[in-house]
Amino acid sequence: MSPKISDDQKEQRRRKILEAAKLVFIDKGYEPATLKDIVEEAGMSRGWIYLYFQTKEEIFEALLDLQDSEYERYIDALLSEKLLIWDVISTTFSQQKKELLSPESGSLTPAFYEYFLTGWRDEQRRSLLMKRYENGIARFARLLQLGVDQQEFAPILPIEDIARIIASFQEGIMTHTLAVGPEQSHTEIQLASMVNYLNQLLYPK
Repeated sequence: MSPKISDDQKEQRRRKILEAAKLVFIDKGYEPATLKDIVEEAGMSRGWIYLYFQTKEEIFEALLDLQDSEYERYIDALLSEKLLIWDVISTTFSQQKKELLSPESGSLTPAFYEYFLTGWRDEQRRSLLMKRYENGIARFARLLQLGVDQQEFAPILPIEDIARIIASFQEGIMTHTLAVGPEQSHTEIQLASMVNYLNQLLYPK
């Protein structure tokens, strides 16, 4: 009889699989990566992997959920420092800029776009994309609303509209950067312009 595994051990093994998968997806992208690649990177048997995930797609989606949780904790940590909400937003944009301008930063962004753009005809993937989009809008809107509640912002448009406008800017900048590179797309200038525009929407003269 196999020894019983504790819940902590199960979570550690699940996390190990996701960490290995992240390295594989960063290195190869989504489509070229295989379950075999992840098994080898994790140093676990295929049987062990199947106890947690059945497909590469399941692993990738779990990895996205993990990143969302880590991002939420990152925002909470910034907020706990009692920073101005604008400073919190600026810090997150600076991190995004670092990831876009530095391919060696280890970002999952290229694999993320590959997953959803190549699978846009897949109903399940599209449904997940729509859910993630709305969750992202709601998350950013909550942050903006916190600034309003603290009388830091006096937005000239409804908060949700501002969140969607900035999301559109971000998506366009990311897509162009991935397609032609940060130099050709003038990524740094575009990000600075986006931040400046957001500032104008939140701090009307």
